[in-house]
Amino acid sequence: MNGLANGMYGGDLANNINTPWIDFSEQSTIVGWGSYTRKIIKYKVVGNMVYVFVSIAGTSNSTSLNFSLPFIIKGLLGIPYSYLADNGSFQLGFIAQTTSPTNILNAYRFTAFNNATTTFTASGIKEISCQFFYEI
Repeated sequence: MNGLANGMYGGDLANNINTPWIDFSEQSTIVGWGSYTRKIIKYKVVGNMVYVFVSIAGTSNSTSLNFSLPFIIKGLLGIPYSYLADNGSFQLGFIAQTTSPTNILNAYRFTAFNNATTTFTASGIKEISCQFFYEI
């Protein structure tokens, strides 16, 4: 019997992978925008991993950027794809930080030249798009 058949990977893995994404956009507490042109937060649970797609854009009203996730983060985040704009300008990348245990993801602009993180501009267009996963 293989791992998929005996539930070794969190149950019926094939059916979990093929389940639809769940829209969490309206339930999430989002900080950093006064108004939105796009607000999408979707997730899918497969075993003990949560896969997340985020795309938020609009007018910034804060130097902060954070949003709540559907479950408490147990393990480290993996963020293989990301896009960020601050005050309408593309940024090199961002750093995601959490204080365990929490379901809040904080994002900071990343300055590669000095390995520092910086806050955002509290006006203009702010945008984040990313895909990531975390353990629950």
